[in-house]
Amino acid sequence: MLISQVIQIGHLHPLLVHLPIGILTLGFILEIYFRKKTSETSTEILLVVLFIGGISSLTSLGTGWLLGEDGGYDETLLFRHRWLAVAFTIFSVLLYFLKKSTAAMAKRLYFPSFVLVMVLLGITGHYGGSMTHGEDYLFIDNSIKKVIIEDVEKAKVYADIIQPILDNKCVSCHNPSKIKGGLLMNSKENLLAGGDSGSILDSISNEEAPRILQRLHLALTNEEHMPPKGKVQPTPEEIALIAWWVANDNCFDCITGVLDKTKQIQGILESLEEDTSIRALIAKEVDEVPDAWLANLGNSNISAYRLAADNPLLFINMGGRENITDKDLKSLKKYSENIVEMNLSNSNFNDTLSTVLPSFKNLTKLQLQNTRITDKTIEKLKNLKYLESLNLYGTQITNNALNSIKELPNLKTLYLWQTQITTDAMAKYALDHTTVTVQGQIAEAVFASTTLEPPTINAETDFFKNSLEVVLDYVFDDADIYYTMDGSEPDSTSFKYSKPIILLKSAQIKASTHKSGWPLSKTVARSFKKTIIDYASIDLNKKPNGKYKGHGGKTLIDLKRGSINFVDGNWIGYEGSNFTATIQLKKDELISTVSVGAFSSPEKWIFYPTGFRIWVSDNGTDYALVHNSTLPSEKLNSDTKFRFFELDIPPTKAKFVRIEVKSQLKNPSWHPNPGGNSWLFVDEIVLN
Repeated sequence: MLISQVIQIGHLHPLLVHLPIGILTLGFILEIYFRKKTSETSTEILLVVLFIGGISSLTSLGTGWLLGEDGGYDETLLFRHRWLAVAFTIFSVLLYFLKKSTAAMAKRLYFPSFVLVMVLLGITGHYGGSMTHGEDYLFIDNSIKKVIIEDVEKAKVYADIIQPILDNKCVSCHNPSKIKGGLLMNSKENLLAGGDSGSILDSISNEEAPRILQRLHLALTNEEHMPPKGKVQPTPEEIALIAWWVANDNCFDCITGVLDKTKQIQGILESLEEDTSIRALIAKEVDEVPDAWLANLGNSNISAYRLAADNPLLFINMGGRENITDKDLKSLKKYSENIVEMNLSNSNFNDTLSTVLPSFKNLTKLQLQNTRITDKTIEKLKNLKYLESLNLYGTQITNNALNSIKELPNLKTLYLWQTQITTDAMAKYALDHTTVTVQGQIAEAVFASTTLEPPTINAETDFFKNSLEVVLDYVFDDADIYYTMDGSEPDSTSFKYSKPIILLKSAQIKASTHKSGWPLSKTVARSFKKTIIDYASIDLNKKPNGKYKGHGGKTLIDLKRGSINFVDGNWIGYEGSNFTATIQLKKDELISTVSVGAFSSPEKWIFYPTGFRIWVSDNGTDYALVHNSTLPSEKLNSDTKFRFFELDIPPTKAKFVRIEVKSQLKNPSWHPNPGGNSWLFVDEIVLN
């Protein structure tokens, strides 16, 4: 009972601590004010102020000391705050007696002591603030932290949605400087570790909601409500998102696109999206254009369109006109900041008329194809910092124009067909500006070939635990991409690519490019592996060749694919030899497939494996053979390629897996060096 009362008295500290701060600050101001007007009355006033200040300092020190016994504060900060508070209190009390004393020494010490009290007040208060708000509370940006989400379907549920909510509503009380309830909420690891009552992601019993949801739904007056009364509370939408995350096993690595969502959650998630394109940023800065102004343009034979019904941005179209005047262009200047796209193609537009172009500083797309401009017009575009697309097809610009075009920081697409720019200059510009797609003689040379190039298959990694986003891409927008995931060759009847592919299980994606009137491109393939088994160690029966040793056996279980550059450190190589790898798992696992990644480049004497044998064991001593396969040797080819060999075994529970990878050993008869030692390269072994 007594302990409970003591703790309650300690909780008065946040209230009492402000009394000495205000009273002694007022006393210091009065002391300075009265120094030139000293009187008996002023002395009496200051004595009353100092007396109350000393008493309030003592009560603040006592309650603060008791509050510190509750724990949950950084020990170093607490130690400094406490003993500085002791010093502050001693000098605060001493001030009263120095002021009251008539001794000469007391009079000399009084004002310096008062200055010292104010210094101690500031330092002590700073450490107190550091304990409750974090050590950097004076300097941090206190605006709400927000993760910008452009496509919510691709957002990481925890990192992009849940952790920002916790940062803004919970971390102020659960950070390394202030560990309320022994709980830190500033990272995945700390959330899982939990606090004094266990993990907030767990429930006390199976029938109850996890602790985090229980605390959020308690009445605001309840002492266990989280966040506490007086703190900024999560919105109903934020609480709904946390509940949705918890219901999906509080997945830390998932993206939103793979999780089930109710209509309510889908709506909340979509509300988090933010358009960060240049046009969206411009739209926030400009005013709406009056309908009357647009109508007046129409009467002047200038076509002006809003990009969307409620969008203040405009598209101006004067393409095909042979009577554009300087007056026409100047009539647009009143709302020039709203104009983000302008079509002047196939018109009489020229260097003289182009003097007005710098006024349209927010242009993102400009079409000048088949006009009478020269390099002089391009010089006037240098300050169009938002320009993303520039069409100069069929104009008389020369290599010198590229010097001005280089000044456009956001340029993404440049059309240069049938200009005076040489192929060499164009190629150099494209090489120096890899973020710009140059459509010109370079592109014509590509399409002049008899076949299309295959698409590219892009992903952050080849391995994943929960889900993975895969993007298919091709340099030209007017070609279609078709793909398969069942091992068959893609054609125009296969899946047509339109948006990123979300993988939830292992797959091999094959893709090809198609364009009307053209044959299909070659097929490109890439394998992605889902892996949920954790490895403990790996041993090789023999060391790989010293030139291609990678990181030894760890190279085969580091979940990093090697590239066609076989000296990249992600392959291990054996010359004229088989090898065997023994993998120990962290625990017994049910295994049904073994995948082995290998490399082939016959012109470099590297060939795919010719067979595999697999054994399993539960004790690392007694092994049972569960797979034995022989593959045909490669036929005549000079392709550089790599793939996974998928090896099925009877579903077996094991802790040790041994894989023998068989080499061709010698170059085949069709090889330029028949009978020479061949090479075997392997980069990864994946168990599932």
